[in-house]
Amino acid sequence: MENHTLPMDLMREILLRLPVRSVSRFKCVCKSWLSIISDPQFGNSHYDLAAAPSHRLILRSKCYSLEVQSIDTDAPPDTCSAAMYLLLPLQSPPPKPNDYDNYDGLPNRAKILGFILLYYEMSRDLIMWNPLTRFRKRSLNFENMLTHRFLYGFGYDTSTDDYLLIMIPFHWKTEIQVFSFKTNSRNRKMIKLNVPYQGIGSKFSIGSLLNETLHWLVFSKDKWVDVIIAFDLIKRSLSEIALFDHLTKKKYEMFSLRVIGGCLSVSCSDQDWAMTEIWIMKEYKVQSSWTKSFVIPTYGFSPICITKDGGILGSNMRERLEKHNDKGELLEHLACVAAAGEEYYCANQDQQSAMYRESQLFPNVSWETSEDHQQ
Repeated sequence: MENHTLPMDLMREILLRLPVRSVSRFKCVCKSWLSIISDPQFGNSHYDLAAAPSHRLILRSKCYSLEVQSIDTDAPPDTCSAAMYLLLPLQSPPPKPNDYDNYDGLPNRAKILGFILLYYEMSRDLIMWNPLTRFRKRSLNFENMLTHRFLYGFGYDTSTDDYLLIMIPFHWKTEIQVFSFKTNSRNRKMIKLNVPYQGIGSKFSIGSLLNETLHWLVFSKDKWVDVIIAFDLIKRSLSEIALFDHLTKKKYEMFSLRVIGGCLSVSCSDQDWAMTEIWIMKEYKVQSSWTKSFVIPTYGFSPICITKDGGILGSNMRERLEKHNDKGELLEHLACVAAAGEEYYCANQDQQSAMYRESQLFPNVSWETSEDHQQ
């Protein structure tokens, strides 16, 4: 009988060119496909070769359950792929039902590598989680009150193939803490802060990742204006990025610092509170490149991403998810309510939402704690 089985090398090349969700399902076809897809190198290659990367927004339920909603930001809202529901990993030990309000979520490096970092305040669990594959890696008894005591951010150092958690104390000692997921260890990088800074609220405590650098919006007590500080994950150095010239604390109220369209952006409202301006830094670290790109006719709009059709998706002060066109006109509200009536957080300042890119990646980590691949 003639053998029609394709060579493994050819099958691998075919699988590498399929959409990530299809690849995830095809692990169930046969043992040989499972072996190919489960190879960490396959995940790396598939991530690099993806012709149409899939980006999703994950939202946490307001009722403090472990269920989260994952939304395809480019799919029509009435399609089956637009929204799906996932279960977060359990913290350890299993909490009492009324303890779920002690969950804090740390967004991953936006649209990179497909991981979300979760922090459970009650148990102090730190969990690295891939929402597509359900892979998770847990570090027990981590830093107490992490989200209240530090500026923090999750990133990836390409020079060492290491995922990093950066923590900068709110009291601004000359000590930046770098936690390595590869070695499950922490070290302190001594950096002299020549200019005193001050945090401006918990909604700005999460770093935004761009160009292998984490960014935070802070207040400069020396210049008496808001500025962006940037921590380079490769060089382990801290620098400052100026906002646009006419921004003053008296004229504008700041709502968010985000990476959208591959650029740094801030959203703010002037004193009349009539609308929100979204400014984008078109050329990295060039102050003159700040451009007012969107004007949204509502107060307190926080952008999340630019969609494929050129519109902008974000949340308003009432935590409703909205999509506007490039002229700022409202196109639609996206429903964030499950069939059972549960509502989901849309506000970035609540640390309960994160953008991620779906991937088959498995991190190069060596924690000696629990590791699971299934919910």
